[in-house]
Amino acid sequence: MYYLEKFGSYYANLAIDNISPKALHKASLALFDFLTVLLVGKKYTVLAPIFKTYLEEKKFTEESTALGYNIKTSVENAALAMGIVSHGVELDDGQLYSATHPGVAIMPSALAVSEHINSSLGDLLKSIVIGYDCMLRFAHAINPSHLRRGFHSTSTCGCLGTAATCASLYNLNEEQTTYAIGIGALQSAGIQEMLHNNASIKPLQPGKAAYAGVLAAELAKLGAKCPLTVFEGQYGWLNAMTDEFDESVLMNGLGRHWEIEYTYTKLYPSCRYAHAPIDIAIQLFKEGYNIKNVKNLKLYLSDYAIAEVGTFKVPEQFEDAMYSAAYSIAIALKYGYVRIEELKSCLNDEEVIQFTEKIMIISDSEMTKIFPKESGSKLTLYTIDGNLVERSTTSAKADYNNPLTEQEYLEKALTILKEDKLDDHIKELWRIVVESPYNKVRCKDIILQMLSMGA
Repeated sequence: MYYLEKFGSYYANLAIDNISPKALHKASLALFDFLTVLLVGKKYTVLAPIFKTYLEEKKFTEESTALGYNIKTSVENAALAMGIVSHGVELDDGQLYSATHPGVAIMPSALAVSEHINSSLGDLLKSIVIGYDCMLRFAHAINPSHLRRGFHSTSTCGCLGTAATCASLYNLNEEQTTYAIGIGALQSAGIQEMLHNNASIKPLQPGKAAYAGVLAAELAKLGAKCPLTVFEGQYGWLNAMTDEFDESVLMNGLGRHWEIEYTYTKLYPSCRYAHAPIDIAIQLFKEGYNIKNVKNLKLYLSDYAIAEVGTFKVPEQFEDAMYSAAYSIAIALKYGYVRIEELKSCLNDEEVIQFTEKIMIISDSEMTKIFPKESGSKLTLYTIDGNLVERSTTSAKADYNNPLTEQEYLEKALTILKEDKLDDHIKELWRIVVESPYNKVRCKDIILQMLSMGA
């Protein structure tokens, strides 16, 4: 059997009872986190109002709700819209091994299809576990080579996961599921250059991955087919996407462990590679070191992290601020925390800008060598009194091996939506998504609760 057949067969025949309770619970937490991040994205995602205008002008068939836009549109465009609005504030989940943000691809397609066919919460969570598993296995198996070649894994590999997600929700048979994943693979696209100028376009790429999954499943349901050699073929996906492919990562533990259990949660609105430095800077602030008594600072990162958050120090606009580790460190050392509000308000803060320019970013060969097993950082600073201080960490907070508690998930949501005064609504959303029995909730209940919160 080809890889495509193996995965199509496995996911099509998977029952919810065969998925570990831990994986399903993690899916409910990830869904809750995604929905609250989407509400923040509604306020700050630069591309969202542009895409809203696009949807309004095109007037697509009303099938599913594009949360964050207050518009009903076609299933695939609802998925695309939610992928865009949820990825514009860099607060979404991810996985370092695969260099991806699975939630912003998988969740939009899952919600759009689930509302369209009125799925239960159980079917929705099952489809999320499947989508994460498919997406992250392939992304992990081809990275970091895929990343080095300039591809955006969230988008390229997201097409596979979203197709598997939608195939599960549409209850496609083995053959249809196989072809759906293959058609998803044929739509893989997304390059890293979007980070280096006008980064506000970046959310389009996970949005297109969500769109691709819906399209792939619906075409397969109608009888569309693709080459079974889509992955292994001479001109197939693997040869196109990577120089190094690890089959053991792709296949080992299939059905015994679930990739969703190995994802991280974001506490700061920035690229994940900036989180370890931010953690250190916040701790230093608590110890009494700040922007006024630090003379200069050296930041050590892996080459992979530098490519993402170290190519520039001083951002010119908000959407670039989320990709500058130096800028986030300066904010952390001024306030003791990093939020969207400070990322936006400090763009013209001379004290922050001047400190940011003093930060030296240094490539660390050992960090590069051990990536992605570890993705930490080291800060070395000199105070104005001449004291030398060094701090380092091997990983950022809220990674899979140091997960948030349920209370911390809820606290994150209450914090990022504090200005909207939605505390009671957030707690009700938590009850519906996380605490309710899977068979007692329909997707429409989640949609209605989100709409009551201004989505």
